[in-house]
Amino acid sequence: MRRIIVEDYCPICEESYPPHMFRRCSRCKRSYCLNCIIVDEKGEFLCLNCARRRVTPPFRPGSKYAPLSIYLARRSKYTSKVTLQFSSIEEIIGDVLPPSAYKSKGWWSNVRNRSPSESWLTAGWKVESVNLEKEEVTFVKEELKCKEKGSFNSIFRNRSRKSIRRLVEKRKKKKIQPSRTKLAKALARLQNLKEKRKSTPKYRGLKPKSPYEKRLYKQS
Repeated sequence: MRRIIVEDYCPICEESYPPHMFRRCSRCKRSYCLNCIIVDEKGEFLCLNCARRRVTPPFRPGSKYAPLSIYLARRSKYTSKVTLQFSSIEEIIGDVLPPSAYKSKGWWSNVRNRSPSESWLTAGWKVESVNLEKEEVTFVKEELKCKEKGSFNSIFRNRSRKSIRRLVEKRKKKKIQPSRTKLAKALARLQNLKEKRKSTPKYRGLKPKSPYEKRLYKQS
């Protein structure tokens, strides 16, 4: 009888080892060989990738999921539906998703005031479906809806050309009345002009010289 040796593959060093040479990382929950895993201060196993992220975390302004919103915003120009695996999302954000993302669908809910959901909602996307077995998510682009029910655009679509012309003519015929503030300002200006006219003295014949003109004549 031949003995069959089963070997596993390590994703970091890209080499194959027997199963007893592998340990599971406590952070990313993936198995690596003993050469690519270390023991933490608390006695937990950490892979080299997670240990490097802990020592030198990447500098990103804002949320951890900001790269995902940038990615979806770029894809919105070309498609209205995107299906991503959890591993590809981790590559986009440059970090590991929490364990709740792999276990519950509630983590992928379209709820505001949450850093993960805000990343796709702010970009104009929403989660349509989640498959935890296949570890993939489907994002769909949100359609902009008209807030006003009786807007001119909705009327324009539903009615014929003749009815649209009538509506336009009615709107043109409506006289635009000035506001009350403008009327009040105009009346105040008229009153000021009347008061100025009353205050100015009326002279018969020659107008008397001003004191400034008298000084000029004296100097000359």
